[in-house]
Amino acid sequence: MRVPIDWLKEFVKINVPPEALAKKLTLAGLEAIVAEDAKVIAVDILPNRGDCESILGAAREVSAILKTRLIKKPFRVVESKEKIKLTVEVKEKKLCPRYMARVIGGVVVADSPEWLKKRLLLAGIRPVNNIVDITNYLLIELGQPMHAFDAEKISKIIVRQAKHGEKIITLDGLERILDEESLLISDPLKPIAIAGIMGGLDSSVMPGTKKIILESAFFEPASIVKSSKKIKLRTEASMRFEKRVDFDMVEEALDRAAALISGIAGGVVLKGKIDVKAKPQKNKTIALRNERIKNILGVNINRKESAAILKLLGFKIKKETKDKIIVEVPSWRAGDVEREIDLIEEIARIYGFDKINETMPEIKAKTFESSHNRIRKVREILLGCGLFEVQTFSMVAPLMAEAGAINISNPMAQEESVMRTSLIYSLLRVLSHNLRHQASKVNIFEVGKVYSTEKIPDEKNVLSGLIAGGDADFYKLKGMVESLLQEFTHDYKLESYIGKHFHPGKSASIIAQLKIIGKFGAIHPDLFKNIEVYAFEIDLDRLLALNKPNKFYKPLPKYPKVERDLAMFVPQGVASQIILETIKRGDLVESVEIFDIYKNSQAYRISFRDKNKTLTDEEVSVSFENIQKELENSLKVQIRK
Repeated sequence: MRVPIDWLKEFVKINVPPEALAKKLTLAGLEAIVAEDAKVIAVDILPNRGDCESILGAAREVSAILKTRLIKKPFRVVESKEKIKLTVEVKEKKLCPRYMARVIGGVVVADSPEWLKKRLLLAGIRPVNNIVDITNYLLIELGQPMHAFDAEKISKIIVRQAKHGEKIITLDGLERILDEESLLISDPLKPIAIAGIMGGLDSSVMPGTKKIILESAFFEPASIVKSSKKIKLRTEASMRFEKRVDFDMVEEALDRAAALISGIAGGVVLKGKIDVKAKPQKNKTIALRNERIKNILGVNINRKESAAILKLLGFKIKKETKDKIIVEVPSWRAGDVEREIDLIEEIARIYGFDKINETMPEIKAKTFESSHNRIRKVREILLGCGLFEVQTFSMVAPLMAEAGAINISNPMAQEESVMRTSLIYSLLRVLSHNLRHQASKVNIFEVGKVYSTEKIPDEKNVLSGLIAGGDADFYKLKGMVESLLQEFTHDYKLESYIGKHFHPGKSASIIAQLKIIGKFGAIHPDLFKNIEVYAFEIDLDRLLALNKPNKFYKPLPKYPKVERDLAMFVPQGVASQIILETIKRGDLVESVEIFDIYKNSQAYRISFRDKNKTLTDEEVSVSFENIQKELENSLKVQIRK
């Protein structure tokens, strides 16, 4: 927007050079440069600052920045004894909450005086005639668009929505075809203006016009945006209505225009004015906390200083307490100041962004991970193990659900008539589909929900995966499951599991915190016959609830370890987990791992260490022999010599 400096000085006392003023405006958030030999300041107005699209709006900003008072322009409307006889009907009060009009007779349409023309040209507006120029003059000065109609051509004003296909020839001489999205100003017979955008040619003020109707209104911004886009026409008026004009300025601008027209065009203002209002507009009040200002800006601006800055910007302080102030937002800022943070921004602008030091935000160490981050970690681990994530439908066939499954009352198909109780069936369907398409190896997992009403309606988050083909076997799956478990806890154990889905003797349950949180193993041949399949299913909520103990520094051992290998024939039904636990109970045992299995023969590597001394071969042999005796006596294993 172009702001002539002499015009600006009529509203505010300026005691700095134009270049300094432009710099101060820029620092306050309104980018400005000096142009036209220091006669004009060009200001780049932000989309949310429609209140600055006028000389008065710019003056308010300058007044706050320079801490000077606004100068109010006095004017007086002299009315005749003849009363106004105009009827206005507003059918769309939501789209036009306020419509005002005055009637002025005896006008002489002619060229504007030179001072008016020069001001308009400096502001970038082309002069037309005295009536039109006055409305444009006040558009620039007060930010309120107005329009003048030839009163002799209009019997009544109706504010309504356009009909589909309705036509109007606008002031630019083009025919516009409208639809229901456009708001119209019309008389009983025809449209006379597209509300808030442009007037019609047929009702426009011409050189022979003697009597005019002067319109000043508030149109809802969203309505003007839609209408302007639809007819592909954007004007100085529509631009301001789109950004929201000042509801309270509608009347002041109308009266000032009437006063100027009667003085410049020789008109007589008829007594009275039309004011159709949907309802009175109440200014918003916002609570502003001192502590909040400090937290956001990082500087301690006291309550009195904050209140003083807001008063300079036209805000009213309704109430003050020790820790906050209640602020009333002026009508011209109703469109962009809605929350406490908006008030803080206003204080920061005028206080000076250059006075606010850069400070890094405080970051507190997290004491826990969010479930979202932990699920992401689960995905990362399984992807790292070579599994691909899939997503399947929650609805399955009745044969693929267990007791307590929830039936769907109106299923699209019988194959999708119940809610799943396990993800394994869904993954087996994916496996079957891939095998039919000649896939030789399938490694997949899913994070999803299962549903049940066995006791009470229940919805659980479950993690399930399977591997098939290639080098898939029980121990590869076990390694994947343990990689996952060890991310969340070290306190777990695996026990033999016999249950639905899994092959007896080739499956295990996962126990943590004395609860079964999942199971894994070979899928039962009755469930899938084509290929050996290994799968796991884990209660995701229970897994994520596990708390891995904090890691503490553990010094490297000072003394060496001694390793012994132990091979044995294991009776059928004895789980390797039991053997591992038995060995771990042995004296001086630091760790044990299974490294070879062939049929019923198993081999274990045992590490012995004493943290206080180097072990002798004799000490290790005593412990090793005791472990062998315990295994032979309690588990009936046969030690291989």
